[in-house]
Amino acid sequence: MGDSLTEGIGDFDAQGRPRGWADRFAEEIARRQGGLHYANLAVRGRLTADVVDAQLAPAIALRPDLASVVVGMNDLIRPAVNLARVCELFDHLVACMAATGAVVLTATLPNPGSVVPLPGLVRRRFTARLSQFNDHVRHTALKYGAVCADLADRAVKDIAGWSEDRLHPGPYGHQLVADEFLELLTGTRSGVVEERPVWNELTDGIREQVRWFVESAGPWLWRRIRGKPEGQTVTAKFPAYQLLGVS
Repeated sequence: MGDSLTEGIGDFDAQGRPRGWADRFAEEIARRQGGLHYANLAVRGRLTADVVDAQLAPAIALRPDLASVVVGMNDLIRPAVNLARVCELFDHLVACMAATGAVVLTATLPNPGSVVPLPGLVRRRFTARLSQFNDHVRHTALKYGAVCADLADRAVKDIAGWSEDRLHPGPYGHQLVADEFLELLTGTRSGVVEERPVWNELTDGIREQVRWFVESAGPWLWRRIRGKPEGQTVTAKFPAYQLLGVS
């Protein structure tokens, strides 16, 4: 359950379809135990309220043994946000999934501000907002016995983990996230090695900042100004269980 991070944006297969940490995680679990039924309800651009409205009931209906709830970034990046309400909705998602008896995975959110050229005041305000939300995620995980990956401090803190849009992890970053969850849940990582990108001008140079704004940030901002955030016409890629790991 969730948004672009769990859908897999930034990590695409040979056909251009989003893969991402959740697919990678599920594939590794399937390999280890000889099979797995896997569904992915996450859709890019979704707010926490959207996940409650459109993904929670289908997720409960699937009666999972293991469920992930990673969401919140699309709320936090809005100029104005009711953070208390977002935290309340996140708590509701985790509580409802935990009540089914499923093991719940969740995560704190990494700070894209570390690789996005933002004005100092904007950066500080966003960082403070993100820190408050991540504290709530940790508290909620403890409250309901969820397994919490601290992505804010670990996986995608590695600058090479981000894709060129600086808004999502790339293949290397998504694999780091999958391995964080695998290690927390099973004690071992996958052993999969993704090529580590080398960014020569990721944070330096006016030319690179202009390119990033024109290709990534500008279109993203324009969609929101027009009230047409990314993913309005996108549906869940695996709304029903797919059998993995069985040939």
